[in-house]
Amino acid sequence: MKTRLSISFFILAATLSSCCKKEVKDIVSVSFPEAPIEIMSNADVGMNLINYFNILQLPEGGYRMYFSGYKADECGPDWDNQNLYFAESSDGIHYEMRGKVMDSIVEQTVFFTGEKELPYGMVGRVRENKKFKMYMWKSKDGLVFEGKVLLSTRWNDTQCVMIPRDGRFKLYTRIWDEEHKDRKNAVAEFTPDGELLKDITPLAGDFLYNPAACPVDGRRDILFPTYLNNMYPGMSDTCFFKCFVVDGLYSKELECDLNKWVEPDEKWVLAAPGFIRIGDDLYLAYNTRTYSHDTPRADDVVTKYKLIKAVIGYE
Repeated sequence: MKTRLSISFFILAATLSSCCKKEVKDIVSVSFPEAPIEIMSNADVGMNLINYFNILQLPEGGYRMYFSGYKADECGPDWDNQNLYFAESSDGIHYEMRGKVMDSIVEQTVFFTGEKELPYGMVGRVRENKKFKMYMWKSKDGLVFEGKVLLSTRWNDTQCVMIPRDGRFKLYTRIWDEEHKDRKNAVAEFTPDGELLKDITPLAGDFLYNPAACPVDGRRDILFPTYLNNMYPGMSDTCFFKCFVVDGLYSKELECDLNKWVEPDEKWVLAAPGFIRIGDDLYLAYNTRTYSHDTPRADDVVTKYKLIKAVIGYE
């Protein structure tokens, strides 16, 4: 009888496993059928620049946006010395500025840790002794972050994104070589306490400029490159995406139709994108920067946060 039960259980487990595998369909497209919605600009909050940001849907309801920014009277026009602010919304579209979270942090992402006592986490770069270091913090309320843990001292930049998966944290970032020339997208894995499990490893695939990563389903993440529309000589005018499966090293390139919402002659950048659900719809939240000159560090930069409806196609 025990043998029969064991065999029956084995068959049932194998069947369930097979069914689960079939449910993981291939991602074949990412499309944006509707025009973007502007949700905030630097003028709205009286800042010279608003930059890296992400949005969380709060457990108690509503949405909270975290973003970097600076005012000329605070720290001068230095992109590498920005402060972290937050705004909140009841519907995910209309946001009100609330206040400052932390000084002197850049390229940060706030995320949910999955822990009961400290449900909020944050990873980002801080300049110390003229050198950037990557740290992780945790928080009870998402506003006061403490317990700073050093993650990396190597040269890295771009939107640093931590995604909890299977009891460990997966970090996406961009790394440079010693001469600060060869830039690669990379992934590492850490324990919830910030201990290194898998060292920073370059991702397969072509060079991507300033990517940001987002979970798209229970197994896979999508890595978005920054999209530069005629910003630098020789840059492609085509926006594309990378989709990474669970190990984070396999990549599949997907074309998208985001280009149709961009004016051909506009000098334009898409940066720091991430997914957010509002009701039953999935949106890509991203930052755009426009310039009148040929340099992305022009004084007359205009930065705006936008939402655009995203549709993930499966096969």
